[in-house]
Amino acid sequence: MIVKAFNTCLFILIVLPFYAWSTVGDCQTEDCKEILLTYLDKMEAINTPSDGQVYHVKYQMKTIYNENLGVDSEVVNTEVFTTHNKIALYDKKMSVFGNEKDVFVVLPEYKKIYWNNSDPRIFNDANMYKKFLEIQRLLLNSAKTISCADNDGKMIITVIPDTEFGKKTKLSHQKITYNIQEDKIQKVENFYSKTNKIKNQTITYQVLDFNSRIKIDSPTTALFSGNELKSKYKGFEIIDNRQN
Repeated sequence: MIVKAFNTCLFILIVLPFYAWSTVGDCQTEDCKEILLTYLDKMEAINTPSDGQVYHVKYQMKTIYNENLGVDSEVVNTEVFTTHNKIALYDKKMSVFGNEKDVFVVLPEYKKIYWNNSDPRIFNDANMYKKFLEIQRLLLNSAKTISCADNDGKMIITVIPDTEFGKKTKLSHQKITYNIQEDKIQKVENFYSKTNKIKNQTITYQVLDFNSRIKIDSPTTALFSGNELKSKYKGFEIIDNRQN
């Protein structure tokens, strides 16, 4: 679960706002590709927040499954706060509170709290992040088509992978909605082939604040009042997975 939360946070960080977008209207494939590659170059230089800096990201992920599975679509709202040494993640299924010493994973549905040793990679290991950027770069460099068009003040960028990439990932195409006025990505949509369990997945970003004034409490402060769990967690079982 910790790995899942870590990967989620890293994925979120790739949606830092673009700057210096000066082209309005239809643009050519190479223009779109260059814009996105320049963005990836900037993202590769991104580090964890500096001391005293708080990243606040809030987004909604909607997943629609292929009809033959008989599975209802799922909507998950996630909010993440990160500093150089703390993390707090909230969604309807779990909450995660971590610092350099401890990480707590709270599962409200099961009334359980998993207490783990912290993993320093949550704060300073960019391997997964770099890997994701590599995949994005591979998608762009091997794409069959990259196009963009203006739609009521928003740039719609469509990326269609080549046959090999599409076969490996089952990605049919990716669509990015970029808000020109606000200089940020607003939505990312991934569409998959009919053989994939997921038909399409849409991530809509509601908050992208990389200099938030919100304070992140330590994990123990978030969960405990003195030596007791706070009232909202009363009756939860604590499962201690720490290793001395």
